[in-house]
Amino acid sequence: MNWFESKTTQVIALAGIVTTLAGFGYTGATYVNRIDNLEAKIGGIGDTEQAQKVIEERFGKIETAVQFLEKEIDNLNIPDVTEIKTDIATIKADLISLDKEISKLESGNPLAG
Repeated sequence: MNWFESKTTQVIALAGIVTTLAGFGYTGATYVNRIDNLEAKIGGIGDTEQAQKVIEERFGKIETAVQFLEKEIDNLNIPDVTEIKTDIATIKADLISLDKEISKLESGNPLAG
């Protein structure tokens, strides 16, 4: 019986040791998983910083393009159209006058005034 009790005690002790080691293994795996998740998030932060740099570069290019367009707009020569407007007004007045003259001629008596 002593032999059985000593073997049983050894098996129980072995089972306790294996269970303890399994618990440590599970806890260790949980910590490794947490570390992997943290590393993935930190890697995501790096990707975000890279994307931010790309966006900043694009805004810089847009700003440069806007400055170029502003300079081009400032250098545009807009012709003075006041003379053309005056000429058009004069032509319109002449046309109205000619219409009146045509109406007089069509009435039949060119001397009726």
